[in-house]
Amino acid sequence: MNFTLVFDPEEQSYVDENLLPLTKDLVTESARFDENNPPAVSENDFFLLYLSDDQIKKYLDVLMDASITFAVLPHPGAKLFCKLAGVDPKMEKAVEHLRGEPDTVEMDLMYCNGEAVFSSVVIGSAFQLTDNNIELPLSRWKKLMKYLRNLLKIQPFLLEITKSDGHKIKTSVAGVMVTMHQTHSLLSRYIPEKMVVNDGMFHALLLSPRSVLELVNFALRPLWKKSALPGFGAHIKTDQIQFEGRREDLVYKVDGIKHSSPSVDLSVKKKALKIAGGSLLPISEESPSAKEIYKTHALPSGEAASELSQRKVPFVKRASTEEFKDLFNVLRDNARLKNTYMVLMILSTSLATLGLFANSSPVVIGAMILAPLMSPIISLSMASLRQDRRLVWDSSSTILAGLAASFFFAVLITWITPIQSANSEILIRTKPTLVDLGIAVLSGIAGAYAHAREEIAKTLAGVAIAVALVPPLAVAGIGLGWLDWQIFSGAVLLLFTNLTGMVLAGSLTFMALGFSPFRLASKGLFIWFVVVGLFSIPLYLSFNQMIYEHRVVNALDGWETENVILRDVRLKSKNPLNLSVVFVSPTTLDDEEIRVIKEGIEQRLDETVELEISIAMKQ
Repeated sequence: MNFTLVFDPEEQSYVDENLLPLTKDLVTESARFDENNPPAVSENDFFLLYLSDDQIKKYLDVLMDASITFAVLPHPGAKLFCKLAGVDPKMEKAVEHLRGEPDTVEMDLMYCNGEAVFSSVVIGSAFQLTDNNIELPLSRWKKLMKYLRNLLKIQPFLLEITKSDGHKIKTSVAGVMVTMHQTHSLLSRYIPEKMVVNDGMFHALLLSPRSVLELVNFALRPLWKKSALPGFGAHIKTDQIQFEGRREDLVYKVDGIKHSSPSVDLSVKKKALKIAGGSLLPISEESPSAKEIYKTHALPSGEAASELSQRKVPFVKRASTEEFKDLFNVLRDNARLKNTYMVLMILSTSLATLGLFANSSPVVIGAMILAPLMSPIISLSMASLRQDRRLVWDSSSTILAGLAASFFFAVLITWITPIQSANSEILIRTKPTLVDLGIAVLSGIAGAYAHAREEIAKTLAGVAIAVALVPPLAVAGIGLGWLDWQIFSGAVLLLFTNLTGMVLAGSLTFMALGFSPFRLASKGLFIWFVVVGLFSIPLYLSFNQMIYEHRVVNALDGWETENVILRDVRLKSKNPLNLSVVFVSPTTLDDEEIRVIKEGIEQRLDETVELEISIAMKQ
């Protein structure tokens, strides 16, 4: 196969010094490219083009009109067409492939508003993380930061799609990418259908993400696995389509060059080019399928499409109007006081009270499972977020009624139970700390998220919330029944701290999921932040006390001095520091030996202590 070389005049020196010597067995003559005076051609000519993408576009009509067979060499300015034609980017390999006289392929060519497309057409800004045509004179880090900032500015737009048969689809999208075949690898990551150069079809990927996080996951997921079409995406395979902006002109890019137009008309000129394709050109041995594909069920329509187009894509997914209506109906129903709710509250707290007296963790856990407190608490979270006074009243009254009835039965069971001493199950719920608040916050998040996502089992969140509420409620009843202020006050503090922490966490979760704008939620959130902050003060003090106690115990427990080992160290009081300690000794200890050990303890802790000691003999 002998070629006429048509080359870029600006590359004259490279052609003379390198290209012509390399291709002397292939090239019979050469000509400088001149768009105003193209070389005379005939149907039997073979052309070898060493031109930029722009020059090739200007030469296309000549090539197609004369039905010329041609090949392309990897020009530094022809990266797009070389990729389209599967040309190896290394000159030596590309020339060696031509020496093997590759088969001629009749390749389709896509047009956008009358302009030939070598790479892709991109509408909107949703594909900016995958846009390889953007060149920025910035460092890699600054470029990444620019991309991330731009992600927060993605604006969905209303779009009318006219299919090849004239039917229309009205929707809202954040971006559209259209390309011909799999050498443009982005679409091939998500589209299972084989993409070839001569099936007379192009492929369009349309995205309508509900959040920036969804879009980032879409862009990054192919790094570790081949992905299917995303749940917010649509795939169209056809030979002709029109995209039209329903409110404003469409801003789009053809091969990376920005344009603006009321509509984007795409079509395929079938078997437009006769080309000796490169070694990387994907050619199917099977007959290509010309069947159209319209997978558009994931695209929003009607009110949902209009709603999405009115704001930028949020960082996290916001609830749609339909999702909000469904959830709000559920929460209103959960906020109403019902007989079943009262019965379960009384039974769960009564069971928890007996389990606490029995010092039985399994019984207490069983009581947690029965507790129905999750429903009205999550309703109160949404009510506070949305400033819904009726829902606030209904949910608050339901919570208080359940607590009051349960508290009464806990006190009643305490009065009729002869046990009058606190065990470990009771005592651990009388000294709340910031750790308990953390449990409450996580429980509130779990409850709100489970309600907002139907696919999650709500009973799991219910158990998590009951863990933080039913046991302290029962302990508070026991404390009042015994008239023990320390037990009662500690349990009540834990109960209401957990309750307020759950409501605040649930409200924040609903806001993050898009069920309320911040301007509406700010007042309710501020109130709950203040309440939780006030409860956090004694929790913080108790937390510091717990840390101090752990420090003392860790410093002394197992410590050996004067041939005596200290065991079972317990802090009785802090001011003065009173410790209960077991001295494990091989012999009896007299007063002087005990005094020396006490001084060693004071020196180790660097403060004065009072000791309550027990001596254990080690044989």
